[in-house]
Amino acid sequence: MHDHNAAQLLAKVMDWRDLDAPPRFLPTLQLLADYKYDHYQQFGPGRRFIESLALWLDQFSPEDREAALELVTRRLVYFSDAEFTHLVSTAYPDLIVQECMRLVAEEHDISAHLVGKISGHPRFNELRLKSLYLGLSDGARTNELRRASGGDITNEQIWQAYELSDEKADDMLKELKASLTDSEFQLERPRFNLIWLLDDFSGSGNTYIRYDSEKRTFKGKIRKIYERLHRGDLVDTSHYEVFLLLYTATRQAIDHIEYWSERFTSEKGYKPLQVRVLCPIEPETSLKRESDPKIRALLEKTDYYDARATDKHIAVGGTSDARMGFAGCALPVVLSHNSPNNSIYMLWGPESNTPFGLFPRVSRHREF
Repeated sequence: MHDHNAAQLLAKVMDWRDLDAPPRFLPTLQLLADYKYDHYQQFGPGRRFIESLALWLDQFSPEDREAALELVTRRLVYFSDAEFTHLVSTAYPDLIVQECMRLVAEEHDISAHLVGKISGHPRFNELRLKSLYLGLSDGARTNELRRASGGDITNEQIWQAYELSDEKADDMLKELKASLTDSEFQLERPRFNLIWLLDDFSGSGNTYIRYDSEKRTFKGKIRKIYERLHRGDLVDTSHYEVFLLLYTATRQAIDHIEYWSERFTSEKGYKPLQVRVLCPIEPETSLKRESDPKIRALLEKTDYYDARATDKHIAVGGTSDARMGFAGCALPVVLSHNSPNNSIYMLWGPESNTPFGLFPRVSRHREF
């Protein structure tokens, strides 16, 4: 442990008598702190992980601290900034280009293995130019995606938000017409054919689409986006595809989005939403069916939850509190820029709460 003061604090909290012979997992924990955890963007100035871990553990009863430490050392899933950057860098060549090639092959009855013929077809270049990229949150990393495309995606095709003003839409269409003309595609009314909706993470899918049974209407970003697209000024509504590209998402979220978006698009007569996820988080990652009895007992205790975390936004997920995370996802997941509230409260509880989380979350919603 190169951070001796933090190590001493942790040893005191855990009642380790001999700091010269700490538990065998501590060198690994320090390595992970150096490589990942110290860089959590919501830590306060000067705060590091080992110190935060000691202060977090100190909130638990002495008999529960070992289980809490086991939770962190065995079950925590942390997506670092570098790992997200890697996912973004693979999105264009490994997913977007492949989908364009698939569409060209289907439209012109070309065998999928004839890669050179497909990529050299004029339609492939046309689809590249007529692709629109919209960020669904500040985690969409639109600039990183553009740079990773090697110049195939231009500034005029990408926007960091899904709510486009008429003025911005007009500018994008003017640039599209100029790009098509330069590439010898003559169109009187150029429109986009492929819509790529970009985001970093989804834990439950509720933010994107959900059904309000009381008002008998669909809510969420997907509804707003489709309504904007079907105004007809930006997209060729007779020939288009909409993709939701998530860098990572739980299987619960994927199933939720696919289920409710299929019902929404069928009801409205829209083209189906196609969900693509680069790094799926499978159900076994969730702590809902935790096999370790000590960790399971720890999660069941209500003492380690601050009721102030329960608000109207948590209620949308259908649970009475956020102890096991929004929509009861019970994830042990932390993102480098912010902990998702789909994870257990012990991980993301705000610093102002008692107890607070190991990786305190900054909420997107204003708190009063």
